[in-house]
Amino acid sequence: MFTLLPVFFPVLAGLYMLKAQIKDRKSREKYIVSTLVVTLILTLITNFGFAGTQLTFAKFAGGIEISFDIDNIAVLFSTIFASIWLLVGIFSLEYMKHEGEENRFFAYFIASLGGLTGVAYADNLVTLYLFFEAMSLLSYVLVVHSRTNQSLLAGRKYIYYSLFGASLGLIGIFYLYSVANKPSFIAGGVLNSTVANSPAVIICTVLAIIGFGCKGGMFPLHAWLPTAHPQAPAPASSVLSGLITKAGVIAIIRIVYFTVGADVLRGSVAQYIILTLSIVTIFMGSMLAYKEKILKKRLAYSTVSQVSYAIFGLMLLNEAGVAGALLQLVFHALAKNVLFLCAGAFIYKTGKTMVSDLTGIGKAMPKLFSCFSVAGLSLVGVPLTAGFISKWYLAQGALSTESGILGFVGICVIMVSALLTAGYLVSVTAKAFFTHRSEEISENCEPNNYMIVPVAILTVLIVALGVFPQPVISFVTNIAQSIM
Repeated sequence: MFTLLPVFFPVLAGLYMLKAQIKDRKSREKYIVSTLVVTLILTLITNFGFAGTQLTFAKFAGGIEISFDIDNIAVLFSTIFASIWLLVGIFSLEYMKHEGEENRFFAYFIASLGGLTGVAYADNLVTLYLFFEAMSLLSYVLVVHSRTNQSLLAGRKYIYYSLFGASLGLIGIFYLYSVANKPSFIAGGVLNSTVANSPAVIICTVLAIIGFGCKGGMFPLHAWLPTAHPQAPAPASSVLSGLITKAGVIAIIRIVYFTVGADVLRGSVAQYIILTLSIVTIFMGSMLAYKEKILKKRLAYSTVSQVSYAIFGLMLLNEAGVAGALLQLVFHALAKNVLFLCAGAFIYKTGKTMVSDLTGIGKAMPKLFSCFSVAGLSLVGVPLTAGFISKWYLAQGALSTESGILGFVGICVIMVSALLTAGYLVSVTAKAFFTHRSEEISENCEPNNYMIVPVAILTVLIVALGVFPQPVISFVTNIAQSIM
C-alpha cells in the first residue's frame, strides 16, 4: 500500500489546504514546499524501492479493477512529474503573490500532481481513465483561477475539449477492454487473437488515440491549448504545457503497446491515420507559433507541435522511434517549463505580454533570458542541448526502412519545424539581447531567487543531459526494447 502514497498523499494534502485556508504566508509556503518535497521523496522511494510492484486497490462486480503497476514507464514519468512540480511550486511562491487566492491555487496545484501520478501508475484502462478525468477536473481550476470572463471562457473550452477527448477514449476503452484476454497492461498487447485485426479494433484504437491525443494538443482537438495557456497563471501554464500534456501521450503508449500491440497496428490503417495527424500537427503548430504575437500563446502553439513529435515517434512502431519519443517527452518537459516560467517572470516584473515587448529585455534580465535562450535552442535541436538527442533518435526511427513514405515525410516536416522553431524562439533571444531596451523597463529587473533558482536548475539539466545523455538513453532504450 506504500506504493499508493505518491498518488493519494498530494491529493489529500491539497484537499486539507483547501479546507484549512492557511492565512499566514510563511506557514503556507512551508506547507507547500514540504508537501511537494515529501511527495518527491515518496515517489523516489516507490519508484526505486518498489519497482515492479503490482497492486489491485479495489475490485468491482464484472471484473473491473482499480490497479497500479510500478513499471519503467511509471518510474520515468512519475519521477519527472514530481521533480519538476516541486521546482514550479517554488517559483509559484513568488509569482502567485500578485494573483490572489493563493490557498485555492496551491490546493489544486498540489492535488493535480496526485491525479497525474495516478495516470502514470495505472495498470489498466479503467484506472487510467479515472485518474485522467480526475486530473482534468483538478487542473481546470488552475485555468480559471483569475475568474475573469476570459479565463472562464478559456476554462470552459479546456474542460469541453478534455471531456470530449476523454469520451472518445472511453469508447475505445469499452471495446478494447471487452476483447482483452487480461485487464492489466502487458507489453505486446492483451487482445484476443480472434479479433486483433478486426475493423472494430482499428476504429476503436483510432478513436482512443485521437481522444487522448487531445490532451497532448494533437490535431484536430488542439484548440484548447492556445486558449487556456494565456489565461492561466504562468505556473499553471508551465505544468499544463510541460507535464499535463504528457498524460495524453502516456494513455497512447498504454493503448498502442500494452493493450492492442505494435504487431497488430504495424502497417494498418490506424498507424497511417495517426502518423498523418501527427505530421499535420507538427507543421501546423510551428506555423501558428511563428505567426503568433502573444508570448504565452506562441509557447502554447509550440507545445502543440513539439508533443506531436513524440506521438509521431510512437506511431513509427520501431525501437528508435519509441526511444526518440520518450526522450522528446522528457526533454520537452524540461525546456517548456523553462520557457513558460521565464515568460511568467517577465510578465510578473513588467506586466507586458507581447513578443514585441521583449525589446532589449535581456540586458535587464540577463540570467532569466539566458535560460530562455538555452531552452529555445533545445527545442530547435541544437547540439549540446537535450533536444538534439531526442530529435536524433526520432530521425533514426523515421528513416528506417519499415517506416515507409510517411516516415520520410515526417522527418522532412520535423526539419522544417526546427527552422520555424528557430524563427519563433531564437528571434526572441535576438530581440531581447541585441536591440535597445525600452525606457519603460528599469535597468535591472531580474526576478528574485524564488524564480531564478528553479529556472536555472532546469536549464542546467537541459545542458547536462545534452552533454551526458547516456543514462537516460539507456533507460528509455530498455523500455523501447521491452515493449516492441
